[in-house]
Amino acid sequence: MSTTPPASVRRPPANPLTRAQRALIRYPRYKQLHEDIQQCRHLSLEAQEAQCMVLEGPPGAGKTTLVREYASAFPAIEGSEGRIIPVFYLETPSPVTVKGMAATMLGHLGDPAADKGTLWSMNYRLTHLLVACGVELVILDDFHHLIDAETNRILMVVSDWLKVLIKETGIPFLVVGIEGKVNQILTANPQLARLFAFRDTLHPFRWNLEDRTTIVEFRDFVDAAVAAIDMRLTTELAEIDLLYRLYQATGGIVANVMNLLRQAHLLAVQAQHRAIELADLAAAFTRRLADHRVGVANPFIPVPALPNG
Repeated sequence: MSTTPPASVRRPPANPLTRAQRALIRYPRYKQLHEDIQQCRHLSLEAQEAQCMVLEGPPGAGKTTLVREYASAFPAIEGSEGRIIPVFYLETPSPVTVKGMAATMLGHLGDPAADKGTLWSMNYRLTHLLVACGVELVILDDFHHLIDAETNRILMVVSDWLKVLIKETGIPFLVVGIEGKVNQILTANPQLARLFAFRDTLHPFRWNLEDRTTIVEFRDFVDAAVAAIDMRLTTELAEIDLLYRLYQATGGIVANVMNLLRQAHLLAVQAQHRAIELADLAAAFTRRLADHRVGVANPFIPVPALPNG
């Protein structure tokens, strides 16, 4: 009698790209920002006063990935006296209103009637729950939603509400958003801005031949990404030339680098290549990056050689 299970219950074959798709590169700047967040949290506990933090960066720099991973290291705990949430992560709703923000936070904290009641009662429940759940840090992602997309005006009522919430709870907030936008919000509300002593920016990688550390940092990140997807890069070009083309293609933005390498890896696997070849990188650039890297010629079909300065 055959022991082979029927097709309907057989396990699918292992996906060779699973590791590549899940790869998370914890490069030095990434680790430093985690340490900065931890310091913000600890100083607030020691001072018994909210020491808030800003994290800005361009789209694709890896801000959300960074803060989500930080939050995941401190998961909620179900205890005998209720739920403990050391680090509370949520995305700013869009469009955002005071009541909408309060309801979103209440819902994530487990309030069964999150959107019910007057604003006063919602604020009271929210303040109580944040303290009762032992929240030591609130991470508020997409903070730039406090700028009205149609009018470019700051939603002052929401920023004032947030200022009061921070002062009443004493809990530090880490607000995360697009570079320049968060500062625009805080500049419009000096009382809120004074609560944010920590200011950080997650910049893309740089390429400057006069500052070798910029090239080393980018090379180390690419090496780690290539190791994570477990397929070497082509040797059709010298390493420095290939790195420069990777930089041209991606602008040094983490999401672009990972999207390019993941797509190129997929194409290389499908073509049964032993390494990611220039043709794979060229096709990956066309499919994944060309539409939003406007004005950048495909650097893998060969293009400009490495400049001298």
